[in-house]
Amino acid sequence: MDSDVIQKQALAVDPPDEYFDPELQPETGEQYLQKVIYERKHCPAVVVAKPSPKRRHQEHQQGSRGLSGSGAIPMDLVKNVAPRALMPTKEWESIQNRKFTELRDTITGYRNGPHYQENLQKTHIYLNFENRKQLHDYCAKNQPFVRILLSMPQRNLEILLEYLYEWLQEERNEEVSVEDRIYRKDWITQWIYAILACIITPLEPYVHSVLRDIAKMCIAMRNDLAAEDELKVLPLNLLICIISKNFNQLDLGDNVE
Repeated sequence: MDSDVIQKQALAVDPPDEYFDPELQPETGEQYLQKVIYERKHCPAVVVAKPSPKRRHQEHQQGSRGLSGSGAIPMDLVKNVAPRALMPTKEWESIQNRKFTELRDTITGYRNGPHYQENLQKTHIYLNFENRKQLHDYCAKNQPFVRILLSMPQRNLEILLEYLYEWLQEERNEEVSVEDRIYRKDWITQWIYAILACIITPLEPYVHSVLRDIAKMCIAMRNDLAAEDELKVLPLNLLICIISKNFNQLDLGDNVE
């Protein structure tokens, strides 16, 4: 099963032929769907997008405390200078990608299952996505169970992904409160991985921007580690691998040919 196919095809539409003009405005439903098919086929392998207005607003608000929002680490400054012992092998990446694909396939099958909506109604966690602190405390104290993430609308998953990037930034900048130190160290990367497994594709362009920021931050954090920090590097390597290989950000990957 294709891990990107979340919904079954509802309408049979002939693909655009050689005479199709993507510049013309669609006048019928069929022409609109053909334009969608055309744009999807011609989408670049690596998506680099401007940040959303929300992210630009956050960038302005957070500048005083060291958070610079989207594009916090320029691409030309993200170089793999970590010790060789911390770099993943092709075999390790292959195993992680296979496990991730299997997980997404399982979640896709569950979404398409007959009891999905019924089970969804039984899972309800109230979270105010305008309350950054409440979200932080909930994520830091709870495991990212799939049933919880599937109960969240796609837009909320995207918002949470942005917050998790900010918290990852804070961790690297050592802007961690005394209270935060009681939480398990890997909760941020666990939540990011779980969201990547549940989020519905194709993604909005600005979400690709968030994913690139996360991968670049992981590369920068890996560069800060010493050769003996093999346990600390595992979640960073995992996110770099998943984002680069499964979300078409190959220029950020480690073993890309």
